[in-house]
Amino acid sequence: MTMNREEIKKAVADTVVSFARSEAEAAIKSIDLEDIQKLVEAQMKNLTDPLEAEIQTTTSWWVKIRNRLYITLLQQAVKAIVADTKQKIV
Repeated sequence: MTMNREEIKKAVADTVVSFARSEAEAAIKSIDLEDIQKLVEAQMKNLTDPLEAEIQTTTSWWVKIRNRLYITLLQQAVKAIVADTKQKIV
């Protein structure tokens, strides 16, 4: 069986797409999600440190409670996002 030019291009494209897909899947599966969680938590310090500092320096109970709530919500959001990402990747 002889393939025409379009059939050859399609076969090559299908092969390249299949190869790229398998490489992408392997790359995604090799990601250490624990490392990602640690990186995200480290970045979270950029958000939570100023809130913690304000908690330590203010006399307002409202600000202390609000900031503690913000910190807790941010931490829970990170855990939920990482768990959701783990579920989707695995």
